[in-house]
Amino acid sequence: MLRFKKLSHLALNVSDLDRSAAFYRDMVGLDLVERTADTAFLSCDADHYNLSLHAAAQPSLKRIAFELESAAQVPVAREVLERAGVRHRRLGAGECADLRVEEGIRLVDPNGITLDLLAGMRQRTEAFTPHPMKLLRLSHAVIRVPDFAQSLRFYIEVMNFRVSDFRHEDDGDPYFAFMRCFPNPFHHSFAIQQGKAPAFFHSAYSVDSLDDLMAGRNRLLDEGAIVAPSPGRHKASGSVFQYFADPDGFTVEFTLGMEEFPETGPRQPRQLDKSYRTTDIWNGPKPTNLPNLGAIEPAAW
Repeated sequence: MLRFKKLSHLALNVSDLDRSAAFYRDMVGLDLVERTADTAFLSCDADHYNLSLHAAAQPSLKRIAFELESAAQVPVAREVLERAGVRHRRLGAGECADLRVEEGIRLVDPNGITLDLLAGMRQRTEAFTPHPMKLLRLSHAVIRVPDFAQSLRFYIEVMNFRVSDFRHEDDGDPYFAFMRCFPNPFHHSFAIQQGKAPAFFHSAYSVDSLDDLMAGRNRLLDEGAIVAPSPGRHKASGSVFQYFADPDGFTVEFTLGMEEFPETGPRQPRQLDKSYRTTDIWNGPKPTNLPNLGAIEPAAW
């Protein structure tokens, strides 16, 4: 059984590395920890990075990485993946050095999205100093999938993720699952939504207070970024949210507060409806102004 520490990081291909690195540093609030000719590593906690940006001709999601609970989980992961018939490979020493980790496994999910399962992320030499608002962590990533049932089986049966809540269509069929990377307690570090094709929906960063969320929103507006019309509160996790777009059109979220689950004896997943009032219990304006770039880099194998 796989056990995870957390969502480790996201890797994004970006069309202008300088512009995107400056945006995530100055507007989102991450630290630019390291910069190479074609990659920027940014961090919002003790890890060397929670976001890597890669210079590319076309912007896209490159991969999603989860940190295993410990190095002892690496052989467990290989056994689980082999038993499930999931194609995977152990990352070589050079690849691990490039990723700033001790060990890792790379696989591709049923939608062609590259996933890394990592252990031993390098820690920062200096503590993260929140600026200009107080970020707490990389919160979650959401993808759209063409076969919801197949993806759900993979993430539950192979990855051992636990569903916190579902959302369902009017006919009762589930189309959205909020998932914990067990035994991480937060309501969701990952989620899947039914879509026409595989796509990246959004990433989210947790802030410390409502003041941080609102100050972040207003800074983005002042700088001319695309910002959703208003904050809202999700019924599922209880989180306050504010969506906005990065320079390439990826949707990003500031999120505040989230239900936490015990490892044993958690509540059962709820079946929540598809109404916008479930998305936002304040029933504010829908964020229809966001570009919602969802491109995904094809898996290399």
